[in-house]
Amino acid sequence: MFVGFIFFGDFLITQLHLRIISLNYTLSRPRQIKIKAKVSAQLSAIKEQIYMETRDKLMSLTQSDKTQQWLMDKSSNQDDIQQLQQQFSQQLDQQYNALLADEKAKLDQYVEVHQGLESLKEEIESEPITLNIDKLPDIKATMLERAKNDEHSDKIEKLFDRLEQALNGTNRLYTQLSLIGTRTHRITTKNFNLQGLPKAVQHTILPSKFKKVYTVDFKSFEPSVAAYMTQDSKLIDLLNQKDGLYDALLSELGLSDELRVFVKRAFIGSFLFGGNFKNPKFKLNQYVSEVQWLDAVSQFTKVIELKKHVEKSNSMPMPYSIEHDMSAFQGSSIMAIYVQTVASYIFKHILLKVYKAQCDQKTFKIIVPIHDAIMIECEDEEIAQNVGQLMKDTANQLFNGEFAHVTVEEIGGVDHE
Repeated sequence: MFVGFIFFGDFLITQLHLRIISLNYTLSRPRQIKIKAKVSAQLSAIKEQIYMETRDKLMSLTQSDKTQQWLMDKSSNQDDIQQLQQQFSQQLDQQYNALLADEKAKLDQYVEVHQGLESLKEEIESEPITLNIDKLPDIKATMLERAKNDEHSDKIEKLFDRLEQALNGTNRLYTQLSLIGTRTHRITTKNFNLQGLPKAVQHTILPSKFKKVYTVDFKSFEPSVAAYMTQDSKLIDLLNQKDGLYDALLSELGLSDELRVFVKRAFIGSFLFGGNFKNPKFKLNQYVSEVQWLDAVSQFTKVIELKKHVEKSNSMPMPYSIEHDMSAFQGSSIMAIYVQTVASYIFKHILLKVYKAQCDQKTFKIIVPIHDAIMIECEDEEIAQNVGQLMKDTANQLFNGEFAHVTVEEIGGVDHE
């Protein structure tokens, strides 16, 4: 059974723990021992079920079709649906059992990463984020003034309507975290979607324990992941240049600094993920021709080789030992799923490392992960820089290289303007 068991399992585990505690005060010693053994067995069964659900999602979600996704998410008492769910689980068991011992170990280790992040998930969901709500009207007005068109204005209005509804007359905002929120295993937030807060609203977040709020973010994270996947020496070289990958490409194309965001979008969306460069969303095509662009990115030969191989093979070998069969997908779209799924794998290892440091050091607190960044609160920039260094070191260790780089930005806190 897939059905939201992780969330219900958390509740059951808590209730069983409370039941064990209450036994110490209400029953004789022999009776306590007998019931504790029974409750412990129930606990173990629940944890095993949660473990299996996580493993099954990691094995199947990336390559699943709509029917399989529906089966994974569907809660039903109908015999035919439960039978289909059981058949699907049995297929995944067979796939798991066919793995070699070291392959099983890698997959099990990735499942354990998710288990390690469950405590962080519970912390984030149980503690609200506090906003300086007095600033919100001015932020909304400024955003509406800068809106590009009526459609953009409508989106801004709807965002602030949802935010007002979620705040419900307070300055506190709760969220729900999904550790496997998308096909690419990305961590997502909902009710309220903190990851979707505009930067200006993020700047109103107030710390609950320390003085300052920082965002620690990776530079060119997905290109760095692509460099790890391909060991493309030219890409690694540009990632390590002083001004970074996109400024290096700007220089090679002879473009001004204000077009940097267009270069970034074209590199990730068109070159890396296979989008059509002539598509209007890639505004770089207004400044350079497709021939010029293809010439600029032709230097990344290992990335190009991987793109061709993935499109031809429809297969994605993952660092957690599963090789996803992507034959149900359009060849040119597979690379985007591939890079983003590996990026999730890398980021979750980093997030767990940072969370363990939080528990050990108690000098900072994770507010929320935001895509490939981590928002934290702490006393000063030195501590935030230390977190950034830990993220960088962990990424480079996973990359088996030295091409991960981070930025640290103060976004809020006491006396922050």
